[in-house]
Amino acid sequence: MTYFAAHGVMKRHRIWPYMVVPGILSLIYIACLILIGNIYFAEITDYLYQHWTPGFLKSRILLMMYTFFLWVLLFLTGYITYQPIVLILFSPILSYVSEVTESRIYGTPGPTFSLRTLLQDLWRSIVINLRNLARMVVLILLAWLLVLLPLIGAVISASLIFLIQAYYNGFALMDYTLERKRYSVKDSVRFARSNRPRVIGVGIGFMSMMLIPVLGWFAAPTYGTVAATLGALDCIDRPLSK
Repeated sequence: MTYFAAHGVMKRHRIWPYMVVPGILSLIYIACLILIGNIYFAEITDYLYQHWTPGFLKSRILLMMYTFFLWVLLFLTGYITYQPIVLILFSPILSYVSEVTESRIYGTPGPTFSLRTLLQDLWRSIVINLRNLARMVVLILLAWLLVLLPLIGAVISASLIFLIQAYYNGFALMDYTLERKRYSVKDSVRFARSNRPRVIGVGIGFMSMMLIPVLGWFAAPTYGTVAATLGALDCIDRPLSK
């Protein structure tokens, strides 16, 4: 529901033009992954085929399977690293989108520009995203072990990995608002844990958009930021409304 609200807010308050820059940068990131694959995969596939494949298994089908699995591995890696790498690089832009969203909805003045504050916020973003990346990788590896369980292991493992990624993606997107509210890293972690269903919901919407080729890759960063801003502000203001 937050993403439907985000679409309405973007249209009503004319926030959609701010989609262009992060959208283009997102497509560049995906294009870089494809370029890496095109440059190196033929050589890697040939090496695996010539040096690591027994003669009786060699066939054109196996060669195609090597290529296919390399592309799957590349995009899985890109999918997992999108949150810590791209959202760090985008943080100045997406933080501004979050600020514009709040300003246009609630009429609140944004903070005055300060290079020192910008650098502090960028450093904070790096710290919290690297922290989240380390925890996410550990939890995903632990979830992979559940594949060993008979029958339902694969289903449980895949479900947990999806929820883990959704949580940390939602956390990263909501943190643009928390950062502007001067939450410390510890306060942000406490906020995410206290509002886990909302954080996961934002992350699921973001990850679902990223599964849509080209259009989803272009729109997901801005839509995710606007949806996360609405969700974070709702959670922050909720205690005050009681």
